[in-house]
Amino acid sequence: GERHDVSHGDVIEFQGDQSDGQDGNVKFPKYQVTSVKSPSCFTIKRWEEEKDESAESLMILLGGGARSFVRVKIPKATTFLSLREILYPSSSDDDENTLAFLEDESLFAPSDLDKSFDPVRRRAVMTSMAALDLFVKKYNRLPSRIGTKEQSASKQKRTDMDRFHTLIRKMIKATDVAAPQSETWDTVINQFAQTCRGKFTPIQALSGALAAQEVLKAATGLYNPVHQFLLYDCDEVLHGNEECPESEPIASGQSYILGEHISKKIARSRIFLVGAGAIGCELLKNLSAMGAGTGSSNTKQGCLIITDMDTIEKSNLSRQLLFRDHDVGEFKSTAARTAMMRFLPDCHIEAHTSRVGDGEDGPFDDDFWSSGCNVVLNALDNVEARLFVDKKCVSHGLGLVDAGTLGPKGNVQVVVPNYSESYGSSADPPEPDIPVCTLKNFPYEISHTIQWARDLFDGYFNRRPRQANDHVGEISQAEDLSNIAQALLEKLGEDAATDIAEELGEDLGVFPFVVGSDDPSDPEYVLAVKKASLSWAIERAYNLFFKSMDELIQKHPIDSLDDDGQPFWSGTRRPPTPLRFIPLDSEDDEVSAQQVIINERIAEFVSAATRLRMESFLPISGEDAPSQISLDEALTALQVHAKELAKHRKSKQILHNLSGGGDSDTVSAIVDKLNGAKTGASFLPRLNLADFEKDDESNGHVAFVTAASNLRALCYGIAPADPMETRRVAGRIVPAMITTTGLVSALSCLELVKLLKGVPLNVHRNAFVNLALPFFAFTAPLPAEEVLGVNGNTHTIWDNIVIKGSSKTPAESLTLKNFIEKAKKKAGCEDGVEISSISFGPYMIYANFLHSFDEELLETPILEIVKDAVIGEDDDGDDDFVSDEEETDGDESKKKIAELTNDQKAALSKLEHTRFIDFSVAAEDEETGEEFELPLVRLERQRKE
Repeated sequence: GERHDVSHGDVIEFQGDQSDGQDGNVKFPKYQVTSVKSPSCFTIKRWEEEKDESAESLMILLGGGARSFVRVKIPKATTFLSLREILYPSSSDDDENTLAFLEDESLFAPSDLDKSFDPVRRRAVMTSMAALDLFVKKYNRLPSRIGTKEQSASKQKRTDMDRFHTLIRKMIKATDVAAPQSETWDTVINQFAQTCRGKFTPIQALSGALAAQEVLKAATGLYNPVHQFLLYDCDEVLHGNEECPESEPIASGQSYILGEHISKKIARSRIFLVGAGAIGCELLKNLSAMGAGTGSSNTKQGCLIITDMDTIEKSNLSRQLLFRDHDVGEFKSTAARTAMMRFLPDCHIEAHTSRVGDGEDGPFDDDFWSSGCNVVLNALDNVEARLFVDKKCVSHGLGLVDAGTLGPKGNVQVVVPNYSESYGSSADPPEPDIPVCTLKNFPYEISHTIQWARDLFDGYFNRRPRQANDHVGEISQAEDLSNIAQALLEKLGEDAATDIAEELGEDLGVFPFVVGSDDPSDPEYVLAVKKASLSWAIERAYNLFFKSMDELIQKHPIDSLDDDGQPFWSGTRRPPTPLRFIPLDSEDDEVSAQQVIINERIAEFVSAATRLRMESFLPISGEDAPSQISLDEALTALQVHAKELAKHRKSKQILHNLSGGGDSDTVSAIVDKLNGAKTGASFLPRLNLADFEKDDESNGHVAFVTAASNLRALCYGIAPADPMETRRVAGRIVPAMITTTGLVSALSCLELVKLLKGVPLNVHRNAFVNLALPFFAFTAPLPAEEVLGVNGNTHTIWDNIVIKGSSKTPAESLTLKNFIEKAKKKAGCEDGVEISSISFGPYMIYANFLHSFDEELLETPILEIVKDAVIGEDDDGDDDFVSDEEETDGDESKKKIAELTNDQKAALSKLEHTRFIDFSVAAEDEETGEEFELPLVRLERQRKE
C-alpha cells in the first residue's frame, strides 16, 4: 500500500468524492490513530470529541467511499506560569529566594545536547540571571569587569565582579542549598559576570528571531510556543579568549567579549558569501554589525565577496530586508552591496553576478579558492551548488558554514578544515516524487493535478517550441521526408516518433494558413494565428478532459477487477468523469447547473491556452496585446466547435484531427504527419519559448496552470485550488520565514567566529531547529572518516598528496610514468605495492592490468592523456589514449581542435586554465591482492603570471 505519514494520537479526516452540484467533499467524522502497524497500515477509532457519526457516512466509508485522508490540526490550549509565579511561588517576595523552580526540569526546553541536561549549568545560568537582575536594581547599571570612573576616583578596592559574586553567595545562602563544587559552576558564573555587559551581534540576532517567532505564535495561534524557559548559551565562543585591554574605562560590544585580536581578524578576513537572498541578507546585516571587511584600505586584508546570479523579484521584498521596491529587477549581489555601503561605508565589498558551479568560467578559479578567501558562508537554495562549494572548500582547506531553511525548519552545518566531515559526507533522503501513474491517470489530491498542469505548460509552451526550432531547418531543406521519419523511428521508437511527428505537424502547420506574410505587425497574420491557436486550444480541451478520460473508462470499466481480483476503481484510484462543452441551447443534451460550471471552466482553459499558444508565434505580450482572448470569445468558439462536433459524431470524426491517413506502414504514417510541417517550415519560423514565471500575474502562466488543474480536478472529484495555492505548488514555493532565516544566520555568524578563532572541533555546533514544534538541537560536528591506506596509515578527505611541476620538468611535461613514481614515493608505498589505477573525475586513465607494460602510454605526458579522455567521444577502453597513428603535427592538431564540439572545446579550455588537477589513485599489494585508496593526489601547475 501507499505510505502514510501519521503517528500515534494524530486525528485524521477521510476525504470523499465531490458531490454533484455541491460544495465540499462527502463529510466523514474525525478519527484518531490508535496504533501504527507499518509504514502503510494503521488502526483508528472514532475521535472522542467527535459527535455521533451518521449511519450513512459510516456505510459510505466501509464501502470504500473515501479516496484519501488528511491530518487534522486540533487546537490545543496551553497555559503558562508568569515569571513572578515561578520566581516567587509563595506569598513572600524575597528577592534572594527565587531558585526553587530549578529542580523542575519540565520548565526548561532542551536545546544543546551537551548542556541542556546538566543541572549544574542550568542552575548556574539561572542564578546568574537572577543576580544580574538584583545588581541592576541595586546599582542601576550593568556590572563591568574593568571598573567605573566613580570607583577609580574614590579608589574603591571592591569591583563590580566582587559585588556580583557577593549577590550570588547571598542567593545561594537563601536557598539552603550549597553551591555546587564544580568547575562548570565557577566557569559559567565567572564568564557571565565578565561578559554580560557586552552586546554581541549574533546573540542579539538569535534572541530577536526567537522572540519575534513567539510573538507571532501568540498573535496567530499557529505553531506550538516554547514552554516557559529556553536556555541557550554559546560560552564555547569564549574558548581561548584573551583579556580585553583596559584602555577604556567601560568597554562594550564584540571586542569587550571576544577581545581586540579576534575583532581585528574578523575585520581583516576575506569572507566569501555565496548567495544574497533571504539568508544572505541576514548574514550581511550581521557581518556589517560585526565589522567584517573593514580591516584595511587594502582589500587583500579585509573584504566581503558576494555573488548571486539571481535578480530581485517583488515577492522577495517581504523577507530579504536589504532590498526595496526600486531594487526590483536588479541583481541581488549588487543591490546588497549598495545597501551595505549605506550603513557601513568603510566596508570593502566585491559584488559578483557569476554562478558558482562546475563548468562556470567566472572569477572563482583555482587561484581564488586557494588564496582569494579565508572562509566561506553558504546561503544557497540548491544542493548541487552546495556540493560544489563544499568540494572546493575541502580541496583547498577552507572553513565552510552552510545554512538552509524550509519554512520554520532550519539547519546550520560547520565544516572545520582538517577535522570535521564535509557537507557532502552525508546526504538527506530524496524528496518523494509523485508516481507517474498517479499524475497521468489516478490523481487524488489537488497537488497531483497542479503538477500535471505544470508539466503540461512546460510541454506545450517550452518543449514543443524548442523541438520545432530544432527541426525547422532540417524539415525545410529535406527533399525526402522519409529519411527524417526513418531517423526518428530508429532513435526514438514507433510511439515517440509518431508523437513528435504529430506535434511538429501541429506546431509548424500553422504557417500554411498565413498567405504571403509572417509579419507580427500584419493584422491578417495576427488574425490567422489567433484563429489557428483558438482551434488548437479547443481541440486540446476536448482531448484532455473528454477523450482521454473516456478512453480510460473504456479501458477500465467501472466494474472491472485488478490482477488480484479486487475492484480496480478502489482506494485512491477513482474513475474520472469525462467533461465536454455542451451549448446552453443544445437539443441533444440536458444542461444542468453543474454543466454551466463545467462550460465556464473549459472556457477559462481555452482562453489561457489560446493566449500562450499565440505568444509562441507572436513576440507580443501584455494586457492589451492581441493575444488576449476573452471568455466570451472562448465561449463563442466552443459553441461553434460543439455544434460541428455533433454533426460528425455518427461517423466518429473529430474536428481538426491531423493524425494522417492511417497507413499501416509506420514510416509512411510519420511522413504523412510531417507533410503539414514541411510547408510551414519553409517560412523558417522561430517559435518563442515560455519559461514558467510564477511572480508575473500579467503573463498568463499561473492562469493556464490553474485552469488546467481545476478542470482535471473536476474530472476526478477533487476540490479545486485558487490561483494563490496553484502558484505555491506549481512554483514549488516553500513559504520562507524571516524568523527562521534570522535564526540560522545568527548561528552561522557564531560558527564563523569559532572558525576564525581556530577552536577545537568539539567546541563547534551544528544546529537543527524547527520553530513550529518547537525543536532545538545543537550538536558537535562529526569528525572526518578515516580511511585505511598503505602501510596501515589512515587518511581523511582533508589529506592530499601534492605533486608540483618544476622549471626543469613542468607539470605539462610530467609523464604518466613520472607521475606514478612520485605518487608512490610521497604515499610511502613500499616494495611490492604498486599503483593499480588512476582516475580523473569519471575517466579512468590508467589501470595496471591494462597499461603496466604500455611504454608508449607511460611516456605520454599525463595532461595529454587527461585531455584525450575529456574530449574523446568514447570514454572507456583504449580510445581515450594517444597512439602513434593519432599523433599529428601542429596544423593537424589545430584542425582536430576545430572539429570539436562546443562542449568539448569548453571542457578543454577549462582544463587549460585549471591550476590544480586532482586524481583518484588506488594502490595494490601485489602479494596479498589487497587494494588501498591513496589520499587525493593533486598535480599543481605553476602559477601563470
